[in-house]
Amino acid sequence: MSENGAVTLEDVAREAGVSVSTASRTLNGRTGRVSETTQARVRAVATRMGYATNLAAQAVALGRSRAVGLIVGDIPDDYQNPVMTGVFHAAAKRGMLVTTAVAKTAAITATSNAIRLLRGQRPSVIIYVGTESSDSEGMPELTAELQHAEDEGCRVVVIGVSGTPFDSVVVDDRRAAGELAKALVGIGYTTPMIVGGIGLGNISRERTAGFIEGCATSGITVPPDRVLQQASSHDGGYRAAGEVLRRRPLPDVVFCVNDSMAIGLSVRLREQGLVIGRDIAVAGCDDMPALRDIDPPLTTINLPWLEAAEKAFEMARSADAPGRAVVLNGYPVLRTSTPLLVPQQV
Repeated sequence: MSENGAVTLEDVAREAGVSVSTASRTLNGRTGRVSETTQARVRAVATRMGYATNLAAQAVALGRSRAVGLIVGDIPDDYQNPVMTGVFHAAAKRGMLVTTAVAKTAAITATSNAIRLLRGQRPSVIIYVGTESSDSEGMPELTAELQHAEDEGCRVVVIGVSGTPFDSVVVDDRRAAGELAKALVGIGYTTPMIVGGIGLGNISRERTAGFIEGCATSGITVPPDRVLQQASSHDGGYRAAGEVLRRRPLPDVVFCVNDSMAIGLSVRLREQGLVIGRDIAVAGCDDMPALRDIDPPLTTINLPWLEAAEKAFEMARSADAPGRAVVLNGYPVLRTSTPLLVPQQV
């Protein structure tokens, strides 16, 4: 053992009856020349002795650690939380540790410092989760910092933003919102309102545009004064409900660009004596798990964030040149917050 009592790699190798290099290859995931029997013995000894890999030493030896750097805009955040959950699950499956940094792209200095701290840990992968477009404020500086990481041998994958030099995974928000609009028109809704989310950046714009296009495809026009903007939060949805209530006649359905806003809006409408699903219909986007338990269950758009995280890790392991893009699709989920208004065509 070391002077401070920690179990060393040498201790594990001696106890398992193997060379230090064999123990190192096994515990660092480079097992190509080590038999499965030997691997099992080394891991069993390491577990019994309480050995923990020295990530700093591993990074020196391998050039990279088995760590993942995750950069998000805020915690908690209703858009980024499910993406983060996907990243944590995907990393755990691969035996990798996630270090999370919170960085808003418009805060250029703070964002650059956060990325440099992550780079100093020599992670194998950095995943950036964003809502902006590639030319938004701060994105060129962020891209330059991430490019330094790639130049050093770290793979960078971006989730939610297209048009960067890096591999990216995006969801077609525009198409998904359009599909929801067409589904709602198909069951009888004709006077919708939209509540866009300030702070959701390009994602809010894409979901809003997609919903308007989906309505237009079905013969319904959404005039500009029927599109509101509020903070992309529960409180933002609550405030938006005040404007909805002032409209006469009331819309028959309100589409909020995320679920948290839809829940906040529903709370305010109920406080004013309206019954969701009877007096007015409400729909959101993201399919937060809790939506199935609120009353009434909320119509929304299911987005494949667990799959997005898996795709990000697959791209990070690939030897292909960066710059590839994977586009995933969501789909509408109709629940009782938007009941059927007209008989379905047979």
